[in-house]
Amino acid sequence: MKLFFYIFLIFAPLINSMERITISHAGEERSYLLFIPTVQKESYKLVIGLHGFSGSASGFEKETTGGFNLYAEEQGLIVAYPQGKYFYPSYQTTDPKGSPITQTAYSSSWNHLGPLIANNKKVKMCADSSQSAPPFPSCKNQDSCYWTSCVDDSDFIKTIALKIQKEFSIGKSYVMGLSNGGMMAQLIGCQYPDIFDGVINVVGMQPHKLSCVPEKPISLIIYGGLLDKSVPPISINSSGGYFYEPIKNTVSEWSSKFNCKDTQNSKITTPFVSSETLFYNCDNDVTITAIINAKAGHAWPGITPNEGYCRSNIQSEIIYSECKEIKKISGSRYLLNRLFAN
Repeated sequence: MKLFFYIFLIFAPLINSMERITISHAGEERSYLLFIPTVQKESYKLVIGLHGFSGSASGFEKETTGGFNLYAEEQGLIVAYPQGKYFYPSYQTTDPKGSPITQTAYSSSWNHLGPLIANNKKVKMCADSSQSAPPFPSCKNQDSCYWTSCVDDSDFIKTIALKIQKEFSIGKSYVMGLSNGGMMAQLIGCQYPDIFDGVINVVGMQPHKLSCVPEKPISLIIYGGLLDKSVPPISINSSGGYFYEPIKNTVSEWSSKFNCKDTQNSKITTPFVSSETLFYNCDNDVTITAIINAKAGHAWPGITPNEGYCRSNIQSEIIYSECKEIKKISGSRYLLNRLFAN
């Protein structure tokens, strides 16, 4: 018994550990965090998790998802957390005495907008009075509605997936994300349905009239919080002046594209009060699911909207608040178990 206890003490810290991987992509140094479960399997599921706007790879794991590595260890998943491009824009404010001062703030994103507007540049993505974000250094001559970076994040994420699929025995691959990360996850599913088997888009409705649909079948769970004003799941207009595609339109287009023959509507009271619409008996047996949480806002299910704006020590070069430990994976179970079951 003592021997087992000592072995547990030695290996327990490794259960939630991650390795930082750096690669060269498009002439730049990019990185991602990699989690490998302790269980050995003949074939693993791969999940790629994308942080939201002004989030970080480690913040997505630690806070945004309530400690996703705990769920990954429970399920025996390999998980990669890519880091989006970031910079530190300056802004004017005042000190306690009212004197003007200049400060900087961390800003990161995924470039889902570039591919979506490439052939749709006349689509208006925001109101004239919208809250514009500081332009990323990689962007040139973009209008005020363009709030992400301008690098090729699609190929970066694809490169990570293919690299891990080559290094490990991967059965199925999935991509998920929150907010801007959810928008990017949906785009990745549209662009690479031959590489990925499923998408989870959490509070990441894509721009109105620009929500993408893959050419080949791939499963989708798209989740929205009814109280979300930043990226609303039902209304087109957001509190920030940006226009987003209602969740019902996206699942309608996906289910129609993949010839889904049956629909099931459900009311869920546990673990969250939600309404679910499941489209099934689709091409290649994929499923399309829309979930609206009646009591949630702009956050991962079960987590508050203020979490994830941080970084852990593995990304100490980022000037940001240090993450705290949140062990609350009911939301991840809620979403991933549904995706894996179908």
